[in-house]
Amino acid sequence: AGTPIQKLRQAFPLAQNIIRSMPNTPGQIGEGVTAYAPEKPLSNSDTSRIESILGALGSVYCVSESQLDAVTAISGSGPAYVFEFISALTESGIEAGLEAELAQALAEKTVLGSSLLLKESQLSPDALRDGVTSPGGTTEAALKVLNEAHFRAMIQTAVMKAKARSEELAQN
Repeated sequence: AGTPIQKLRQAFPLAQNIIRSMPNTPGQIGEGVTAYAPEKPLSNSDTSRIESILGALGSVYCVSESQLDAVTAISGSGPAYVFEFISALTESGIEAGLEAELAQALAEKTVLGSSLLLKESQLSPDALRDGVTSPGGTTEAALKVLNEAHFRAMIQTAVMKAKARSEELAQN
């Protein structure tokens, strides 16, 4: 995170081209996402080679270097946000009276299933959320708490803080 192509070029002055990338930890099981930015435009064969190598980790996206700090904040750090959410769901399940193992299994499967549904659906995350939310129901009551706590603003603030830290690292 935060190592610009310019610094990589200094470390590797004889390199034909520099590729800066940001993978994430789900790449350990081939379900990651990696964004990369080349120093100079790539030939078709170089693009194929780079995407083949990085594709072993999961999905691959070519972006401009100026986007890599935002990528770092979303997908590089994102697994930690998801794990924190799963941990909070698990702890809440335990507090609500479930055994720890069951609470964690429910939280894990809910996040996984929801992600897969979103991936397969033509609907937006908001539309899928609305499909779960019955007027006056349990989900609406819980979402009201999240909205009152400014959940989305909190996530945006966290992402922007991660992006700013990546930018700070580039200066060091």
